[in-house]
Amino acid sequence: MNETIDVEEEFKDHPEVIALQRELKGMSKEVMKKTMDSLRTEITQISTKIAQLKKKREEHNAEARHYRAMRDNVSGDKFSNINQLRERAKEEKEARDRCNEEIRKYKKIREELKEKIRAAWGKVKELREKYYQMKDEVGVIPEEITNEIRDLEWKQQTTILTLEEDAYVTKRITELYEKAYTAHLIGFSSSELEAAVEQAKQLSKEQEEAHQKVLFFHEEGQKHHEAMQQIYKELDELRAGGDKMHQKYLEARQAADLAHKNIVELYNQIKLNQFLIELIEDEQSRRRHEQILKQKAKKIEETKKKQTAKKSLSLDELRLLLGEDEEENGTK
Repeated sequence: MNETIDVEEEFKDHPEVIALQRELKGMSKEVMKKTMDSLRTEITQISTKIAQLKKKREEHNAEARHYRAMRDNVSGDKFSNINQLRERAKEEKEARDRCNEEIRKYKKIREELKEKIRAAWGKVKELREKYYQMKDEVGVIPEEITNEIRDLEWKQQTTILTLEEDAYVTKRITELYEKAYTAHLIGFSSSELEAAVEQAKQLSKEQEEAHQKVLFFHEEGQKHHEAMQQIYKELDELRAGGDKMHQKYLEARQAADLAHKNIVELYNQIKLNQFLIELIEDEQSRRRHEQILKQKAKKIEETKKKQTAKKSLSLDELRLLLGEDEEENGTK
């Protein structure tokens, strides 16, 4: 009873219900039958469609369960792999950063050596200029002057010389001392020049070594950077794999929900059709009851006339009159 009331409440304002209620009073029996047959046929067709949709819904639900399981499996493996990959990426990043630190260190050394080399070769240039000045003014280098003075003085001391030879040696020694003094004023030393050149070469060598270190650590750092980038790519692929399974799960779930929604709508259509059939059946029952009442009233009228005419009544006729009296008394 409550269910019937609920259905009436649900469909009372439905356009099809309102239209049928408006047409029922003047609807012929043939139209009623045709309408009910059409509604029942539609119910059968809808039931077939519901069965098909239920099958599709179950298929989509099965797909959703499948992709959810795959997503969860991927996620489980993914989290394990992600932790490992993140650790590897961290190690590669730290190695790259160490290389970058070494690059900065050796670049600084290289720049510092560049300044020292510039100063060292500047000193070499200065000494060479003094050398050329001394060659122009003195003609020989200080070491040659010193050696010649020593040899001449030794010769004077150890060798018997004629007056002419001794005078020449003395004059030569004097000239050499004058040249030595001039060389002293110029301030050139061949050993100092050699040391300056050696120092400049050593600094250049150290700078080249620092430069090679920069190149080496740059190459190593690039290797670690590329390895880190590759790991990040693998991480993205892992995330994409889980996301892809999740997307397929959502699509299957959405398809199942849509099928379920259509099933609910079709069930509502069946309920509506059944309610429309009930309205027609109620109208048919009302008409049959009305016809029975008319026939009964006519029969009663005929029986009363027969009674008035003092004609004998059958048992059914007596029951009919008795039933009418009971109805009248009950009404009173």
